[in-house]
Amino acid sequence: MKKISILLLVLFLLPSSSFPLTLEELEQQIKSLPIEKIPVLKTERRDFEIERIKAVQIFVLPEKEKWNQMLDSFKKVGADTVIIRVFHNSGDRYHCFIKSNISEGVYFKTAHLPLVEDILGDFIKLAKPKGFKVFAWMTTRYASYGRQDLKRVKAYAFEKNSFYYSKGLNILDIKNQQFIISFFKDLATYPVDGILLQDDLFLRHNEGFFEDTDLEFQQLYGKKPIPGDLYVINANRVSYTELFLKWRDFKSKKMASFIKDLKTSIREINPQIKLAVNLTYESISNPDGALKWLTHNLEDLKDVADYFSLMAYHRQIMDELKLNLNEVREFLSRMTKKCYQLFKTDAKRVIFKLQIKDWKTNEPIEEKELLYIFEGCTNLNDLSIALVPYPPDLPGQAARRLFSEIAY
Repeated sequence: MKKISILLLVLFLLPSSSFPLTLEELEQQIKSLPIEKIPVLKTERRDFEIERIKAVQIFVLPEKEKWNQMLDSFKKVGADTVIIRVFHNSGDRYHCFIKSNISEGVYFKTAHLPLVEDILGDFIKLAKPKGFKVFAWMTTRYASYGRQDLKRVKAYAFEKNSFYYSKGLNILDIKNQQFIISFFKDLATYPVDGILLQDDLFLRHNEGFFEDTDLEFQQLYGKKPIPGDLYVINANRVSYTELFLKWRDFKSKKMASFIKDLKTSIREINPQIKLAVNLTYESISNPDGALKWLTHNLEDLKDVADYFSLMAYHRQIMDELKLNLNEVREFLSRMTKKCYQLFKTDAKRVIFKLQIKDWKTNEPIEEKELLYIFEGCTNLNDLSIALVPYPPDLPGQAARRLFSEIAY
């Protein structure tokens, strides 16, 4: 087994309670681990070139009469791609401030999910003639939308020593996978340049118990993945066993296999369509933690996804890791360097997503702060990049600086 830090040994490998942690402490420790070395990823052979994109990701579109002005402003600062949300979960704000009695559904035509309104079709008609690439941002596990016949993900409650069903579909169930593929194929009939998979495509460290895959795991490793063999729990304190590590690796490969099947299916509809996977920043900064906590593993996805949409949101990272502005600037700089180490000449496969709006206050971040963060990142010119989210209006000076071809 490769050498890893003493902290990781304590957190993840020791089946003892020498350094017990509460579940909340464990999650924070995972998030605060330093950047570690991971191997360079190989490049998948493709029949088309993966282009570097300069994107704006949109959570909520304004009224349709404002789209022309919005797209012209994007063009002015150098953006060439727009990523728009095409799913609507309960509590989400509606695109274009429309009124609808559909509380959960989608913004594209499909026979498999409730239609809110065909916003995607209308948007493509305006954006494509202006020279923009359009990516549709779509959810996976959370797209049950009233379907009661689909299996939910099974999880283990440490405090109760019992199983329960947590939020979302069981991504490992064949019927669920066929259901998800069916509406993604409908999405691929639109002339979109790519599809971005929402970051609900994960399994937490206590999720993913499933009879079919548990049996397959048992046949491979000789033991069924039961909580007593995966975790060592004392009161509200937990540590992981070697079997847990094998189980997470197994789950990661199963999820990557599904994503590959999904890409194959949408390529049958549109051979040129690109597939992007949303990943948390830990996938680069702490791959061991990302695998154990969320089943995110770049190594398993390297020959599956076309783009890796890395959520490098500096305000969120500051909050979660308790960093100041100078520290998070250095943190992101190290992450960009790691992206180049991982992808070498293929760095454009990483969409480095930067935050221009504070999630908590819902207010735009000042340009002075954005410029400080952007200019602190080490050479973003070969990575794909995205500003997240619009609205608010794009910060003109910072956006032009980010999208320019001038070396940092």
